[in-house]
Amino acid sequence: MIRIAWSNLRGASGRLGAAVIAIAVSVAFIVAALLFSQAFGDTLRNQVQAEWAGADVAVTATESDDPGAAGDAEGESSPLTDDLAATISEADGVKSAQLTESSFVSVTSSGTSVSGTATNVPEGQHDLLEGSAPADDDEVMLREADAKTLGVGVGDTLTLGTFDGSGRSSDDGPTLTVSGIMPGSSASGLSLYLTDSGLKSAPGELVPDSIRVVAADGTDRTTLAEAVTSAVAGAGAGDAATVQTVDEVVEDQLEALSDSTDMLSTIGIAFGLLAAGVAALVISNTFNVLVASRTRVLALFRAVGASRSQVRGAAVLESLGLGVIGSVLGLGLGFLLGWGLSAAARAFWMPEFGEVAVTPAALIVGPVVGILVTVAAGLIPAIRSSRVSPIEALRPVDVPAAAPRIRWVRLTLAVVVGAIGIGTCLLGASSQSVVLGIIGCFALFVALLLGTRVFVPPLVALLARILGVFTRRSPSVQLAGRSASTAGGRTASTTGALLIGITLVTAVVVGSASLQRTLELATAKDTPVDLVVSETGAAGSGSGAGSGSEPGIGKKAESVLDDSPIVEDRVNVPAASASVEVDGHESSDDLSITSAEAAADSDVVRSDGYDVDQGTVMLDPTSVGIDDSADDIDGGSATISIGGKETVLKVVTSYDVPAGTALVSGADAEHIDAAAGGDLGEQTWAKISDDASTSQIEALNSELDAVGVKADPEPALNRAQFASMFQVALAVVLGLLAAAVVIAVIGVSNTLTLSVIDRRREGALLRALGFTRRAMSRMITIESLLMTVIALVVGAGVGTFFGWVGTASITPAGSEPVLSVPPGQVGLIAVAAILAAVLASAIPARSMSRIAPAKGMSME
Repeated sequence: MIRIAWSNLRGASGRLGAAVIAIAVSVAFIVAALLFSQAFGDTLRNQVQAEWAGADVAVTATESDDPGAAGDAEGESSPLTDDLAATISEADGVKSAQLTESSFVSVTSSGTSVSGTATNVPEGQHDLLEGSAPADDDEVMLREADAKTLGVGVGDTLTLGTFDGSGRSSDDGPTLTVSGIMPGSSASGLSLYLTDSGLKSAPGELVPDSIRVVAADGTDRTTLAEAVTSAVAGAGAGDAATVQTVDEVVEDQLEALSDSTDMLSTIGIAFGLLAAGVAALVISNTFNVLVASRTRVLALFRAVGASRSQVRGAAVLESLGLGVIGSVLGLGLGFLLGWGLSAAARAFWMPEFGEVAVTPAALIVGPVVGILVTVAAGLIPAIRSSRVSPIEALRPVDVPAAAPRIRWVRLTLAVVVGAIGIGTCLLGASSQSVVLGIIGCFALFVALLLGTRVFVPPLVALLARILGVFTRRSPSVQLAGRSASTAGGRTASTTGALLIGITLVTAVVVGSASLQRTLELATAKDTPVDLVVSETGAAGSGSGAGSGSEPGIGKKAESVLDDSPIVEDRVNVPAASASVEVDGHESSDDLSITSAEAAADSDVVRSDGYDVDQGTVMLDPTSVGIDDSADDIDGGSATISIGGKETVLKVVTSYDVPAGTALVSGADAEHIDAAAGGDLGEQTWAKISDDASTSQIEALNSELDAVGVKADPEPALNRAQFASMFQVALAVVLGLLAAAVVIAVIGVSNTLTLSVIDRRREGALLRALGFTRRAMSRMITIESLLMTVIALVVGAGVGTFFGWVGTASITPAGSEPVLSVPPGQVGLIAVAAILAAVLASAIPARSMSRIAPAKGMSME
């Protein structure tokens, strides 16, 4: 049995090369994913440990299972106080105890605004790359990654601010100077380290985080934790506070952060298994062809005394050997890929990203999957090889066994599973259930693969006949169609491997575009205008709107908008500056009162989200100094005072109106504009192109700010950020799917190569009958293209359906899912598939064209 297996491996080493590459790629994918996720986990550990550097014991507030257990007063909501820190500092073995607090703030620097956390400078953390720790109230220390995000260095300034009810940031806080930069980054996001007194002046509410306890010389952490526990209990905070060593705190925080590393591993392994599944089709197809080509040899083995179990065992050993070789190669390739990914992460993302370390999981999981998949893929061919009868040695090799034209059992099973899959998909889409959508798509995909043996050969033959009409019944086309349709199992298996890649790539592209478009339309309902510019048009025309503005500011702003490549259209709308009072709350600055009906004739407004009924006014509660729930004033009365006249309207609250603006109906706007008289100003509403990037929008906002006008680009920025997020996610997923597509292309090349070997006598006969080398080569290329076109048409259709199901399943209730098929990206998929088919057929086509008539006819 071992000799037979070794003989088979040596005799088919050239034919098995592509199968080895296929399994090596899938194993490498799994190994690289495990290594990268392990390095990412090590990075998180280093970040958390760096945050607690210098401390030995931490005291944190105990999380209560009862949300109502906390005190009513805000000061009583946390047991962590300065008094408790002072009590702990007097315990045995304590060198110091520091109460750390934090405040959620917005940080603005060089036009960039991000969210961050302001906190104390931790004692013992003075490992600086440059500069020094903050010494004054107006100084701040940052970590290296955060400094790069903000684009600042030592000596630069940044401004702190708060977030209003709409989530917009305001730079109304103190301006701080960067005094020093620490290495690394924080696992909890951007952090700013201030002095204790400087933190008191930071905007936002200060929340106690922990009490950091440093051990005196000679005191170990466990002993210190016991002493601190006694001190906390003596202060009456034993039940409300938790005492842990820093090692225990780090482990707890890592456990809370482990979801991200687990997700990386899960995604990587999932796509690796997908690649392994495609490789299994390639391997199974390879062994099936090999069994067919070895029929006479296997029969001779049986004739000289080999039993069925020996032949079957030899085939299993052959697949096992193939799996071991491919897995070893994949293991090495995976380590190289994992090392490259971590190096790229350090170079372009996170300088302190962890080094790749050899782990038992990476050494075991990938190779085990590769070997099991290879052996499983070779089982059916192994069973088939054991059924060869000794009498087969006397039969002509070129006579294929008769097979039914339609496999009714397979067809029935595919139809039943497909119907269940489609029904489940539609149910998941209508009920917005992601789980049902995934189950339905998986069932339909299984049905599709089951049915390939039934529908692929006839479709290939039909396509060849159609192509033959346009090529005047070219012999190369007809022979290519006959060969592909006759070897139905081989053709179906190869097309199925291609079908997996094309379907998944199309599903990701269509799903991403559809979800992006759905969210864009949902966002456009709330924020129909991309960019609102105040004080334009009026100053330049001399109307006097926008008091305090310099002459010509309006014209300059309009010129900036007209010259911008991302502004598709703009329109000026009348905007009266008026004082607004709601339930005793009055706006500190006048609001611009305008109406969306003034822009009804333009394409600037994306939806009717700013349409207001007569007698009502839509405004942001925070614009009139109300920070509480909008329900408190929704439906109340707003008094608009302008030109000595007052207009009372019913309030409709919205946090999505342009900053400093209130919207009214067209009829109400006419009365308010008339009351404004000569002081009536204007706003400019602009539509930004859908493909504008956040940097382009921010640059436009900076240009408008430079000419002295106020702009609200938040809706456009939000849309651009959504688009950027989807593009990044799309690139990552397509990159992950690339392994499956590459393996599928390898499978096409392998199948065609084996087909050439199997048909060498046919090729020799065609050459003897007058076929040129070019015609022989063209026949193989056409055969590859026929399978690819079928996979492309079916895969694109099913992938589009999957994309719509995924979008409908994820779309929140109340939003209508939109099917968006990006023609450019789908066209690229088609072009890439065709080019891949041509490239995959290059070597087999050359081999077919080089068959010499006499030599080919003499082969057995």
